[in-house]
Amino acid sequence: MSESKTKPKFGNKVLASITERIEPSQAEGTTQLVAETPPIVEEEQTLWVSFTTAVTRETYMKLKQAEYWEPAFFFKEVTEAALIKELQNYPNADKPLPPAALEKLLRSSKKLRG
Repeated sequence: MSESKTKPKFGNKVLASITERIEPSQAEGTTQLVAETPPIVEEEQTLWVSFTTAVTRETYMKLKQAEYWEPAFFFKEVTEAALIKELQNYPNADKPLPPAALEKLLRSSKKLRG
């Protein structure tokens, strides 16, 4: 997988379009009685980064079986949850990289750009 996928997200344009249908603007000849609302602040979007790893044949078969039989099984989310849980056993995983190592990683990894 060379392309990282993101979960769909509704932005300000979609929300404005829905609001416009519910509360037509004054340009359409109606009077707006609703008080001004603060601007919508978009939540930080989760960016997914694909990477390659390996598992045993038995684990791979179980993953495929779960994908087939369990409607709520999403491999990406299960992988993320398992890695987060395991990383709790490694306190240094929360320790920032030294500036030189971070700079090298950011330069060399296309996955972390943009």
